[in-house]
Amino acid sequence: MTYRNIVEPILDQAQRLPQRPAVVYEDICLTYQELDDLSRRIGRVFLEMGITPGDRIAYLLPNRPELVAVYIAIQRIGAVAVPLNYRLIPREIAYLVNSVSASILVFDQAFVETVRGAKAELGPGVGLISVGTTTEFSQRLYDMEERMGNEELALYVDGGPSRIQFTGGSTGIPKGAVRTHGADLCEIAAVSSSNGMALMDHPVALIQCPLEHHGGHSWFASCLAVGATVVICGKFDPDKIYRQIQDNQATHVILLPPTTYLRLVQDGHPERFDTSSVRIIQSAAGGITPEIVSAIFDTFPNADINYGWGQSESGVGTSMRMTREMYAAKDPKLASIGTPMDTLEVRIVDDDFNDLPVGQPGEAVVRTPAVMEGYWQQEGLTQEVFTEGWLHTGDIMSRDAEGFFYLHSRKKDMIKSGGENVFVGEVQTAILRNPKVADCVVFGVKDVLLGEAVAAVVQPKAGCTLTQEEVQEGCKSFIASYKKPRYVVFCDDIGRNDAGKVRLDRLVEYFHQQRGSC
Repeated sequence: MTYRNIVEPILDQAQRLPQRPAVVYEDICLTYQELDDLSRRIGRVFLEMGITPGDRIAYLLPNRPELVAVYIAIQRIGAVAVPLNYRLIPREIAYLVNSVSASILVFDQAFVETVRGAKAELGPGVGLISVGTTTEFSQRLYDMEERMGNEELALYVDGGPSRIQFTGGSTGIPKGAVRTHGADLCEIAAVSSSNGMALMDHPVALIQCPLEHHGGHSWFASCLAVGATVVICGKFDPDKIYRQIQDNQATHVILLPPTTYLRLVQDGHPERFDTSSVRIIQSAAGGITPEIVSAIFDTFPNADINYGWGQSESGVGTSMRMTREMYAAKDPKLASIGTPMDTLEVRIVDDDFNDLPVGQPGEAVVRTPAVMEGYWQQEGLTQEVFTEGWLHTGDIMSRDAEGFFYLHSRKKDMIKSGGENVFVGEVQTAILRNPKVADCVVFGVKDVLLGEAVAAVVQPKAGCTLTQEEVQEGCKSFIASYKKPRYVVFCDDIGRNDAGKVRLDRLVEYFHQQRGSC
């Protein structure tokens, strides 16, 4: 069947499996029929507010069922979803809402004060909708049910943008990746194939990563498209996560970034719970170390690890299925980010866009129907990232003879130290192998002797003390000595957000404050 709207396969599941649990959150459970009905009523309210196809609806919602229902409602009527990180400050919220000329900002009651702070800077005519059991919006939904019942809502099927996904990267400068219905349909088909859900009778996916993030949207949409039950987690709570895995017999688990799995094992009590139902542990958005792999295999006795790479811009990415047999054999491919997912083509090119041979690092450029349309109202930036239909990822990768790809670093994060190329990702992975290290970020700094030197901000594990010399010596077993960090400073918290990203500019500033000018 050919779909033209990203939520069509989800609505089909509501017809096929109306009583199956679709979304579970703590003591809330919405069946597919209930999710269908709720999103239909929300869509009607949006229409009564004057929303037309192509209008942007921003939302500031935590990991709760309301986010899923609002997203589906927006897609049903042909509007464009604009998910916002609820940790943003008022000035940032106003900037993003205004940048897309959003007609409505939907927000959770918990964020009333934040939105009040943003209101003065919002453009004229932005409607504000507070979601919660005692809000006016809740009453409007109830009244809509009374007036309209289950009367059908016409589905928008004319294509075009479905979502604007802001991606700030390490600098924090927002770019709105425009995702279309066709691109997202291609993506969710590839995701459900990659993680094996498409072949299961009743998959159950526990998702703890932020749903407003591209990965969160990709996962809950692909899960619902194949009739899975989505178990939503809010604030990170290890034993609550184990309890939800056990009670819901979760088959798939996704936490971000990979270091979260270490926290899950070290801060929780997995021995108290049954985790045998889990078949796939999904992760991305950061390096995965042998310590993380070992912890996952010890905690989830029947699970493989599905690790990969992807971007909001590319839609689909690469995928690597790690098994216990590969881990026991120390298979070199464990260092890989895998092979391209369905529809994805990947080339490794030099600065002149020439293909590079096997084994030689260069920038990865990709082509797929799942790629973004471009950056919202940033035509110049869009033209910069596309060459002859290929998207420049900005990531330095290499490819082996069997078609497996290896991620080395961001292109801008390649450090030219003493005439040698040093890849940031390689150094970070080496530092993380130190059992006393919880997290780290590596970057280049100006250096009189080397021109540019490798620097690191390191977060020790709780209760551990580290010195610069210990970090440097620990690296020597895994990378050449010239690649080890010349300068190291320590911090209590790297400051990653729930998507695993950091503000590199702030860490660099912190580094210089701690060391003085290098």
